Amino acid sequence: AEDTAADVCSVFEGFMDFLSAATLGLATSDSLVLNSVANVGKAVKHLDGYGRIDCFLDRDEAGRRTLEALKGHYGGRVCDRSALYDGCKDLNEYLQLTAKKEMNNNLKIKRQ
Repeated sequence: AEDTAADVCSVFEGFMDFLSAATLGLATSDSLVLNSVANVGKAVKHLDGYGRIDCFLDRDEAGRRTLEALKGHYGGRVCDRSALYDGCKDLNEYLQLTAKKEMNNNLKIKRQ
């Protein structure tokens, strides 16, 4: 078997976002955690072999700049996945809100 990268790599701004994606079942087999958007330049060489790059970046100015930098380098291979957590700062905040709603719904069901 050839030693090739998986077709898809998920990119996260921070480790908590990666853990949130894993909890939600969103993480692909290959993932890259930037730890800081300042590391995007260092990350580029690790993404070269992928056919698709799924970006789960923060919904702020730094996240948008990072997404644009990746799109500038990889073009259409970059997919912005942040619409999933629209209205939240990042994937971790989305998970926290989702878990809170689920807990509240479970409490309502138990009270009935």
